Amino acid sequence: MTGKNIIDYYTRSRFVEHCGIEFEENARDGSITSRTEILPMHMNGSGHIHGGLLFTIADTTGGANARLYADPLVTLDSDFHFLTSKTTRYLYGSAELVRNGGAIVVMRVTIKDDNGETFAEGTFTYYKV
Repeated sequence: MTGKNIIDYYTRSRFVEHCGIEFEENARDGSITSRTEILPMHMNGSGHIHGGLLFTIADTTGGANARLYADPLVTLDSDFHFLTSKTTRYLYGSAELVRNGGAIVVMRVTIKDDNGETFAEGTFTYYKV
């Protein structure tokens, strides 16, 4: 799939739309990054960004980039780390390829805050369906 096709695919996802995750293709290398404006609906009961939103940003950003190598695919496994509970206006997701194998694609995903500091990170494995 091309970057535009992948972004169109995620734009049609009602859950991604509900979460407010937006995607953009990097003109330099073709990778796909995400940006999410943090709104009151994204907070948990203690006033921190909900971990489910962080995981969704990471999984969809990793999946969007994995689709550059194979489509269709599904998430098979992940190892995800919540590193801070600071507040920020936006979260930015990026992913890099770790392995494109016969049946799987492995991506390393990083979510950063407004200051460019790592907010959360993980490794996501996608199965080529």
